[in-house]
Amino acid sequence: MSDERSFMLQAMNMKSMDELFSDVPASMRKKGLRVPPGISEYELMEEAKNIAAMNRYEGYRKFLGCGIYDRIIPSSVDSIISRSEFLTSYTPYQPEMSQGMLQSLFEYQSLMSDLMGMDVTNASMYDGYSALAEAVRMAYRINGKTEVLIPETLYRGKLRVIESYTRGLGLKLISYGYEKETGFADLDDLSKKVGENVSSVICENPNGFGILDENVPSLREVVGKSMIISYVDPVSLGVIRPPGDYDSDIAVAEGQSLGVHKNLGGPLLGIMSFKREHIRKSPGRIIGESVDSDGKKAYVMTLQTREQHIRREKAMSNICSNQALMAVAASTYLSILGKKGLRNVALKTASNMKKLIETFRHVEGYNPDLFSGKHFSDLPVKAPVDNEKLRKSLLEKNIQGAIPFDSILPNLSDLFRNTSFFSVTEKHNDDDFSALKSALEVV
Repeated sequence: MSDERSFMLQAMNMKSMDELFSDVPASMRKKGLRVPPGISEYELMEEAKNIAAMNRYEGYRKFLGCGIYDRIIPSSVDSIISRSEFLTSYTPYQPEMSQGMLQSLFEYQSLMSDLMGMDVTNASMYDGYSALAEAVRMAYRINGKTEVLIPETLYRGKLRVIESYTRGLGLKLISYGYEKETGFADLDDLSKKVGENVSSVICENPNGFGILDENVPSLREVVGKSMIISYVDPVSLGVIRPPGDYDSDIAVAEGQSLGVHKNLGGPLLGIMSFKREHIRKSPGRIIGESVDSDGKKAYVMTLQTREQHIRREKAMSNICSNQALMAVAASTYLSILGKKGLRNVALKTASNMKKLIETFRHVEGYNPDLFSGKHFSDLPVKAPVDNEKLRKSLLEKNIQGAIPFDSILPNLSDLFRNTSFFSVTEKHNDDDFSALKSALEVV
């Protein structure tokens, strides 16, 4: 062993290199990486083509959703974000060289603040789930309280991310129920759990059942001074009240629906807005408008208390490469559609939901009316067969759908056996619903 290596091991109080890998289970270390022999570039490309050919994409009628949606994206969105100054730009540390990107992100912040009905929006977060977890941490930084009230209908994935982000803070996550008839948040149950030590209350609209929750606007009357964290579908804001209208302190969303392609699940966009008084406790960065040495308008990054910048020990997050390109896509999408256009997309989605419900009502054995509340994009349906059989049978008819209920809400799976989620967007048409009905009748 070289003197340098021996010195480093001694400094770390280790006897051998093996101790560096002590966190890896011994059974895994013995197996090795099993890396196959190298091949030529041409052979690698051919192998990649063969693997890609296994994918089946064209020809499917898609009824998948639950957070990632197949929406219409104007071609101009892709054209704009494909420009080299957007596509290849990194964090704009030098404002004199990045005015175009900085202005685009400033416009994104303005558009999102208007959409959410909030004072300020940062630019930006990784995705909706991590934005929700960051909001929980932000609320804790603001008031120091250690209880977080979470809806029983929160997706398991969201809960797991919150648990990961808050591990070590000593926070206690407490669930509150839902009304069995409507599917709305149970405000009576919530009121019993609101106490002096509650830091924040998470609410969703639409909620985990896909229902537009009519109890959410009354939340402030129940939670008092506890912080409200709203998780919303940004497209639904074309027709429903924004989080700022019901006094949310922090509002977050998954922005994929705003001009970002599904791309097998990524990239995504985390939207995060908040009240002005909380701005110095917010994660990420904020783009501000200033003036240059000649007195002309200029854009700069401001309030960027991140761990690699100034005030490192007081950093609010370690967000580095954010979703700037996706933020530009979202602001482009909203600019093209405008207020009326977004409302039309939301209304068309709601209209297609009615058609989806009617489709299931006309097939014997299926129950789409599990709740009386109105659904927006996602609908849980109880079927006469198990989830896997339903999913495979639909695939044989070139229909993608039937996300198993227990895969995203396992804590409620006993109450919703043989239940799957189906989703719609503005893309769906009568032929899609007719094909779904025919496939269901065969099942």
